[in-house]
Amino acid sequence: MTIRAKLTLMMALLLFAGLGALGVGFISLERGYLLSENSDRVKLMLGSAERAGRDALLQKDDVLLVSYLKFLKEQFDSLEYCRVTIQGIERERTLPPIGSAPPGARVIDEIVRVQDPADSRRAVTVTLGINEDKLEERVEQGVARLERNLARILSIALILVLLVSDWIARSIARPIRQLSEVVAQVGRGKLGARMEWTSKDEVGQLVEGFNQMSMRLEELDTMKRDFVSSVTHELRSPLGAIESFIRLIEQKLASGRGDPQQLHEYFGRIAQNVRRLSGFINDLLDVAKIERGKMECVLRPTRIQEVAGEVVQFFEAKSKEQRVSLTSKVDPGFPLVQADPERIRQVIVNLVSNALKFTPEGGHVWIGSEQFREGERKWAEVTVTDTGRGMDRQDLDQLFKKFQQGKNVSQGVMGTKGTGLGLFIVKSIAEAHGGKVAVRSVPGKGTQFSFTLSLA
Repeated sequence: MTIRAKLTLMMALLLFAGLGALGVGFISLERGYLLSENSDRVKLMLGSAERAGRDALLQKDDVLLVSYLKFLKEQFDSLEYCRVTIQGIERERTLPPIGSAPPGARVIDEIVRVQDPADSRRAVTVTLGINEDKLEERVEQGVARLERNLARILSIALILVLLVSDWIARSIARPIRQLSEVVAQVGRGKLGARMEWTSKDEVGQLVEGFNQMSMRLEELDTMKRDFVSSVTHELRSPLGAIESFIRLIEQKLASGRGDPQQLHEYFGRIAQNVRRLSGFINDLLDVAKIERGKMECVLRPTRIQEVAGEVVQFFEAKSKEQRVSLTSKVDPGFPLVQADPERIRQVIVNLVSNALKFTPEGGHVWIGSEQFREGERKWAEVTVTDTGRGMDRQDLDQLFKKFQQGKNVSQGVMGTKGTGLGLFIVKSIAEAHGGKVAVRSVPGKGTQFSFTLSLA
């Protein structure tokens, strides 16, 4: 059974049950009203008989009383008989009964006794035979008539309820059906499929959540493809280079014409590619540690100027090869920071490496630092600034995410492309030290990355 059918049936049953309960209430009220009306009719008959008896005593006319009682019997079908007893000054007379009780009927006697206002020795006693079966029959007929009318009304209402319920159910089920079609598209591999829905109700929230999920899946799929491409490149390029240099070494040794200087150069190239592979694998291991929450930082008082100097020395050859000026502007007297030297070296290495990639020949890259106070604590802000191509807002929004790289990367960089893990690791290490990472960039003018460390 479809959701539309279930909703239609459920709403129809609920509404019909409500109408049914309302009908039962009406029937109960009608029955009470008819019972009250019967009681009023009996009181009316007794009151009429009492007035007739009093008039007969005052006018001393028995015929008047008999005539009125006959009229009263014709007016009320539940009045089966009337018996009259007249008590005079000297004797008591019983008039012939008016009517009789049918066989098997439940008849109760209601007695009315009236005294002559002028002479208390004269009185009239009127016995009215009230047929209870006819009173109940009148009630049942009224209830049955109401039930028939309610049945007609409920039949019409049921049709209207079914139509309205189906319309409501269709309006509710339509976006769900559309959403299921879009989900099927995603299941067939069309990631990023979206559904347009303007309502802000719960269905609108569901659609919005699905659209965000679909976009995230598309984003993750793109990240996966980029990651596979990057990993393939990161593994294939150094492995291919190592394989080529090993083959060249084998050929040189086999021919006996191996030049020691050339062989030394080949081994240097092999070592360089091995370091590249090792760095890539270390990045993957660091990301795995970060995701498991096992990134360990052993904090101790550290001279950030020494770490910056080591990084500058490490990239000295590469910066000269690219003809990019690389310097450390950290004050030699800068106070100690509370940090893990190896992890902070890893952060600065990643930032300087990125800066060199995006800084053209003749550009400048420098490492700087300054102190500032925030509340009761003193902090150090370490910056890596370059005069490279800079980044636009779209690229800035993608920074610090795993396997994310800006469009600048696709436009070519100085050196290897990278895998999009470096800045994610930078941010994680800075946060593990209790600090924060920030970036400021102007397209065409350069970029500045900064991270904070507490002073020791």
